[in-house]
Order: sequence, then C-alpha cells, then structure tokens
Amino acid sequence: MMRKVNKKNRHNMKEEEKLIDRYGRKGPWTVPDGYFETVRIEIASKLPEYPAMPVAARMSVWQRVRPYVYLAAMFAGIWCMMKVFHNASGMGQLSLDNPPEHIAAYMGDSDAGDMYLLPSSLSDDELLDEVSENYASIEEFERDFGYDLQPEYSKIDL
Repeated sequence: MMRKVNKKNRHNMKEEEKLIDRYGRKGPWTVPDGYFETVRIEIASKLPEYPAMPVAARMSVWQRVRPYVYLAAMFAGIWCMMKVFHNASGMGQLSLDNPPEHIAAYMGDSDAGDMYLLPSSLSDDELLDEVSENYASIEEFERDFGYDLQPEYSKIDL
C-alpha cells in the first residue's frame, strides 16, 4: 500500500535532505572512550558514607498502653459530660430500669397516652369531660391556666 505524500511532507523531506548534505549525519558531540564503564565508580567514590540505620529503642509498657488509656479517658469524659447535661436538662436520671422500650410501651397505652394529647386535638365533649373531672368550677380552671373564657363558656355548669 502506498502512502500519499502531500506537499508539506515533501517540503520537509527536501529541507531535511539539504541539512544532511550540508552538515552530515554525525553530531558534534562525542563521549570519551570508557566513560560509561567508569562513571558509576567515580560518582560512588565522591558520595559521603551512608549512615547506618538507627536501631529503634524498646518501648516501655506505658508507651504501648498510653494511647488506649487516653482513648478510654476520652470516652469516660464524654459519658460524664452527657450525664451532667442530661441531669441539668431536667429530664431525670439515666437508668437501666427505665429503658426506651418501656417508655414507648407506656406512651402506646391508651390510658397513659391521654396525658400527651393537646387540648386542641380533643373534641368539645372530650374537653368538657376532662375539665369536669379535674376542676370543680370554670373559675378554678381559668385561674390555673390564666384563661379568659368567652361568655358562652363561662355559663357551663360543671
């Protein structure tokens, strides 16, 4: 298969041939005889002596255990800090006697769950029943919660 030679390649080839005719193929640089055989030996003789590898000192027991002791102290500090914040927040004591499963079961109990209902989620009849069970009069309810009831509610007889 013949390759097509375009004008640009033909021009470059002509220039290259002119340069070879004028200067020849041999470059002006030469390497002294035996240079590559002796260069490594000469370079090695000029380098400083390589220092011996230092021997590592034996670690004491404390030096080996210290990172683990620090890690344990960090976790103990975090636990103490969480305990202090939990007690300061007023949420009560951390205890294994009161795990989250028991709290969730208690909240799921229909009798215990009523205390978590907001008044807005109760119907008027349920609200009236709740108030009548806990208060002898509307005035007592108003005083406890600081409410001013509308006149139509103030006439409710408990």
